[in-house]
Amino acid sequence: MQVESATKWRVPPLDLSAVSVLTNETERRWNHGTNHGNGGSGTTNLNGRESNPSSQTAIKKIQYGADGLPIDPRDWTRANVWTWLINLAQSEGLDISPELAQKFPMNGKALCLMSLDMYLSRVPIGGKMLYRDFRVRLARAMSL
Repeated sequence: MQVESATKWRVPPLDLSAVSVLTNETERRWNHGTNHGNGGSGTTNLNGRESNPSSQTAIKKIQYGADGLPIDPRDWTRANVWTWLINLAQSEGLDISPELAQKFPMNGKALCLMSLDMYLSRVPIGGKMLYRDFRVRLARAMSL
């Protein structure tokens, strides 16, 4: 039995150089979509009855901070994470490179699952500061 090399199955890095972060327009489209129904006040369910979507599920209203990011980091999209990384790197004097965004190809919920060691393995210089800032934001959001 042959053992295949681990490098054969390695996932290639993401090329994010062509990605633009236009959070305001993108956020508005995804979070505040219009009802494309049949002109009625609701939709038709499996029983043929019309139902009002607002009574079935409560839509969470996302609040934004002064930096343009949602106050609750669990609501962050990938674009929000990249905006946070770039803004924090600029304010703290970290090295801003295209690789920085490639090291965090995730949304806010995924960042919640990361430990300090995971931040440090991605950004040895500044990882602790990123971790601390994210945890402070998360604690503030959870206390609201």
